[in-house]
Amino acid sequence: MMAPNVTVMGKASIDINGFQKWATGNLVDNRNRGIFAEWMVGEALGCIKPKAFRVEWDSFDLLYGDSKVEVKASGLSQTWNPRKATVPKFAISGAKWTWLTKLEAKNFDLRGVEHEKRRSGIWIKNNPPKRPADVYVFCLHEPLPATIENVKDTDTWVFWVVATKTLDEVLGAQKTLGLKKLDSLASRISWNAIRAAVDDCQSA
Repeated sequence: MMAPNVTVMGKASIDINGFQKWATGNLVDNRNRGIFAEWMVGEALGCIKPKAFRVEWDSFDLLYGDSKVEVKASGLSQTWNPRKATVPKFAISGAKWTWLTKLEAKNFDLRGVEHEKRRSGIWIKNNPPKRPADVYVFCLHEPLPATIENVKDTDTWVFWVVATKTLDEVLGAQKTLGLKKLDSLASRISWNAIRAAVDDCQSA
């Protein structure tokens, strides 16, 4: 009987945990840290289903009830100069195209809308570009230097929750957001306060 994390390919044994550690284990890397932030926010919201996988090309990161949530992550420490604080910027530009699953497309009026059909759904063209989520959660990792251990610690992160309608009203088509402006839009909160903040955005 094989161990639960081992798969047979031909005559060789493959340790899936080994692959996961090799591919995504370095949480200091910008891409992996960003994916970890998505998962961390999903855990705070309790919206990641047990057998769910992350979808790379989704038009938003998480679905919390009926709310589409976009997660943006940055850190003071960067891999190219880990001990010197950088100036964080978050990308907030609108999307030129929005992906709809077949189920979502059934409830969407396509008349007069430029779109491209695919086997599993439809791409909708946004003119002008549109932010597809309802709520943004901004995540900043603060320690210098960043390490795998401190990235995993939710207490080393600070968060802001901002409704997309606020970004649209205050910033319009602006493509990036810095900390000073972000602090004027929302209060800094801890990881365990994310859910309540998103709930407040839903009820506003």
